[in-house]
Amino acid sequence: FLSFFYKHCMHVLTAPLFANTVDEKPSKDDFQTAQLLSLILELLTFCIEHHTYHVKNYIMTKDLVRRILVLLSSRHAFLALAALRLLRRMIGLKDEFYNRYLVKGNLFEPVVRAFIHNGHKYNLFNSAVIELFEFIRTEDVKSLTGHIVEQHYHDFEGVNYVKTFKNLKQRYDQQQERLKEKQPSLDKYALP
Repeated sequence: FLSFFYKHCMHVLTAPLFANTVDEKPSKDDFQTAQLLSLILELLTFCIEHHTYHVKNYIMTKDLVRRILVLLSSRHAFLALAALRLLRRMIGLKDEFYNRYLVKGNLFEPVVRAFIHNGHKYNLFNSAVIELFEFIRTEDVKSLTGHIVEQHYHDFEGVNYVKTFKNLKQRYDQQQERLKEKQPSLDKYALP
């Protein structure tokens, strides 16, 4: 049944999403479209949580997350939050397959851009982004921590009202120190 759904139905479900996310901003950002896209994101979030194999294949072949993250620039906060929630659920699975996909596609770039564009406003979007990065830090998701610090830490240096980004950098530095400590022990086994 799932094979049939992903082969014959999923493209119908996601058609409005793909039609509206061709550029860097949603092409149609009225309330009705935002409401429809929000419902689609809820269904996709469910699929990510429950249809592991089929949805992974669909996400990779269609580069679905890149299109979803376009919705972070919607003027409707509930739609931007739905896109962020989908990303958070994906990261919450702690699946290295998804992590590699996010890193390879540099898919934190739209999140960082939206966070910076939001400014220092204390709102739900700001809190959701901080919680996303805090989760990555506390769960010690090494591949994502390394990518975020190496690619985006300079964007967060001015954020002083939370310690999340400084702590993320500290976690990264600790990882690098551990790698350096392991390196000499491995070098003694190297061939001359």
